[in-house]
Amino acid sequence: MKTKLCRGRVTGFAFAMAAGLAVSATAETVLVDFGTNLSFRGASSPNPDPKGHFWNNYFPGVFFSDFKDINNSPTTIDFGPDGTGVGTDSYNGPAGATDTPPTSSHVASTDIDTVALGNLGVLEAGFDYAASPGPDQSGNMAANLTRFQIQQLDPAKTYSLTLFGSHKYSADATTIYSVFNDPAYSSLIGTASLNVHDLADASLHNRNTVATISGLAPDASGILYLQFVGATGAQGYLNSMQITGVPEPSSLMLLAGSALSLVFGCRRR
Repeated sequence: MKTKLCRGRVTGFAFAMAAGLAVSATAETVLVDFGTNLSFRGASSPNPDPKGHFWNNYFPGVFFSDFKDINNSPTTIDFGPDGTGVGTDSYNGPAGATDTPPTSSHVASTDIDTVALGNLGVLEAGFDYAASPGPDQSGNMAANLTRFQIQQLDPAKTYSLTLFGSHKYSADATTIYSVFNDPAYSSLIGTASLNVHDLADASLHNRNTVATISGLAPDASGILYLQFVGATGAQGYLNSMQITGVPEPSSLMLLAGSALSLVFGCRRR
C-alpha cells in the first residue's frame, strides 16, 4: 500500500510539475507598432491582427504603462522615450501610397513578407516607422541617437528584442540597435545591425529580415535601455518590435530538481 500511495503521489506531482514547468517556460511576448492612426501618415495595427495577436500601438513622445501581451493580457511593462526626439512617418517605408491620412488601400499595398517576419509580419506594423530626429541646428549628428526605456521588467527573467526596420533611400543603409543596462548608456549588453534597405540598391527596402538581441538582463530597477541610430550616425529606423521574456534557467532547474527529489525519495522506500 505504501508503494502504491507513493506512486500515486509521484504521478500526481509529476503532472503538476509538468504543468508548472510548461507555464514557467512560457515566454511573455509583447508586440509594439511604431506609429498609429493618430500619428503623421501612420496606421495602427488591428487588435487582434490576422495572426490572432494583440499589439501596443506607439504614438511618439508618449510614455505608455502596462503594455498588453500578445494574448491581450496586461503586463507590468512600461515603455517610452528617454530624453531624445523621435518621429513617426510612413514615407519611403514599405508602404505604398502615403497620402494624409492613409487609407485601407494604402495599407493593403504595404510590401513586406508577412511569413518571413513572423509575429511582426503584419501590414499595419510594417507600414510606418519610428525615425531618428535628424541632426540639430548646428549639424551635430549625435542628435540622431534615439533612446527608449523599457521599464518594469522582471529581474528573474532575461529578455530578447526582435526588431524590424525598413526604409528606402536612407543616408545610412544600416541601422544599429544597442541595449544597455544603465541610464548613462555606457554599459552595452547587446547589439545588432540591420540593413533597412539593400546595400546596392537604395530603392529596395528591407521586407523580410529582422534583428534579434537575446539574453538581456535588466538593471536592478527592472529597466533596459534601447538605442538606435544609423551606422555612420545618420538616421536610423524602427518599424516594429517584439519583447520576449523567459525565466532564468536556474528557476526551471529548481522546479525540476524538486520533482526528481520526490521521485527518488519514493523509490528508496
